[in-house]
Amino acid sequence: MQRAGVRGRSRQFRRIGAGVCWAVAVVLCLPGALLTVLRLVRWDLGTPWIQLLSLFPATLAFTTAALAAAVLAVCLSSRLSRTILAAAATALLLIQLQLVAPGLLPRDLPRDRPGAAPQAAAAAGGPIPGTGRTVTVMALNVGSSGVDSTVLLKEALARKADILALPELGPPGLEALEAAGIAADFPYRSVDVDWAGVGSAIFSRFPLQASGRVPDSAFYQSTGVVTVPGAAGAIRLAAIHVDSPRPGRIPGWRQELRQLGGLRQDVPGPASTILLGDFNASYDHREFRELLATGLTDAAQAAGQGMTPTWPAGSRVPLFVALDHVLVTADIGIRSFATVAVPGTDHAGVIAELVLPG
Repeated sequence: MQRAGVRGRSRQFRRIGAGVCWAVAVVLCLPGALLTVLRLVRWDLGTPWIQLLSLFPATLAFTTAALAAAVLAVCLSSRLSRTILAAAATALLLIQLQLVAPGLLPRDLPRDRPGAAPQAAAAAGGPIPGTGRTVTVMALNVGSSGVDSTVLLKEALARKADILALPELGPPGLEALEAAGIAADFPYRSVDVDWAGVGSAIFSRFPLQASGRVPDSAFYQSTGVVTVPGAAGAIRLAAIHVDSPRPGRIPGWRQELRQLGGLRQDVPGPASTILLGDFNASYDHREFRELLATGLTDAAQAAGQGMTPTWPAGSRVPLFVALDHVLVTADIGIRSFATVAVPGTDHAGVIAELVLPG
């Protein structure tokens, strides 16, 4: 009798434990399931769904935990409903992994062996790396809270940056950079600053001809054409700062991203292009993927770091979304990508070593 009672209580505890695990698995599956649907369905999302999509990579952890809970529920007390839930969680996790894979799997990057990288990249269907002069570019949304210009310049020099793009630069920030001696290391520039904090600038070690600003954008986005010794031709640059998808501003956000896709076709000049800065969009936004589909490559994705977050820096909230990017045309190779923290802004800087066509 006593043994039977013990076995009965054990079965009861297992059933209760299985029920709790089943309920936990259902709850944990919901964020990933919702955002996966939003990620897959082609419609023009509004607030708050645009913002929530930025959390899509984070839901992988929830779905993984949900799968573990569902499997545990099956082990404790096997029932059809629990087996179905475990299978559903497995399928959901596989779909999510497939969606984030482009940002996690590095493509063929330039190596030391001449000629090997272009052939490998072409075979893989990726962009053919450049074969000429290497150049390092850096971009940082300096924000309005006061980046220490001395620290910023020190980071740029430590990373051996040749081109520095600074969206959201204002006159005080420009004056501080001048006082820090930026002209000594970056003697060429395309500057378009404003007291409203919507300006930007591009600084370069190489000859740079300013070419105005990207039209019809909420923030000033400086452009220029740089001539790099050893490169086959001039390179078009743009310091990007796309308007954020705030309530009421989403149509403008979409229009600015679409406009960037046609920038190199619509403006006369060199076809080789580097767009770098704050795009206020991640790979999980359809609008950003459509921008890449115009023939641009994200340096972070090519280096297998597409999920490396850049916002919000310096906050109690951990970095969770990649809003800052370096995008290049297919004739420009990507050797490496990294992020850098600079105090005084809520964005991390992005740095990429590129190989220009030779």
